[in-house]
Amino acid sequence: MFEHEPVRSLVSAVHSRNMQLMFLTFMCVSLTRIVDSLKTNNTFFYFAYGSNLLAKRIHINNPSAVFYSVARLSRYRLDFNMISDTWNGAVATIVEDDDDEVLGIVWALNKADQHLLDEQEGLSLDWYFAKNVTVTTPTGRKIVARTYEEIEDTPKLEKGAIRPLDRTPSSTYLEVIFLGAIEAGLPAAYVAHLISFPTNGKLASLEIRDQLGYPFN
Repeated sequence: MFEHEPVRSLVSAVHSRNMQLMFLTFMCVSLTRIVDSLKTNNTFFYFAYGSNLLAKRIHINNPSAVFYSVARLSRYRLDFNMISDTWNGAVATIVEDDDDEVLGIVWALNKADQHLLDEQEGLSLDWYFAKNVTVTTPTGRKIVARTYEEIEDTPKLEKGAIRPLDRTPSSTYLEVIFLGAIEAGLPAAYVAHLISFPTNGKLASLEIRDQLGYPFN
């Protein structure tokens, strides 16, 4: 009788784990359905891959943003270019690249607030231009989302090449992206890819640091 106790314990543990996974799946599906019910002509999807991965950051300028899903943008790469006074270093962009992919977050926002997002991304200042891309969620769903790409061309660096200083992010900026990726639950391999980028060792402007509550706990 006692020799079967470990088996019973294992079965019980597996059953408990399966119940937890079923519950989490149910909650994720339920959340998606709730957001879908809110997705009307008054909302739009936005794919974030840089500092707006972090909820606290996107809500500074876009309080209506609601998390929808993590997503994958195929045939693009993440890169850094154009020096920002706010971040005190180069900022993120996406560049078409058949051999790469970018992971990020899909946010649902009120259409009435789209100008706030455009303003944050510097459309009127010719920093970024807006475009629609098709991203894929972990469930395989295809979503057309608004995103932003820098106006300036960003050539691909040769493997092993030293990243130019004018294409290097500040320590604060990369930390915000890293924390956003962790917060969203992006895969560990992608998080490791993010922190592999070198920084210029500088802090962002005092204004954005205060808004973010930097230094982070």
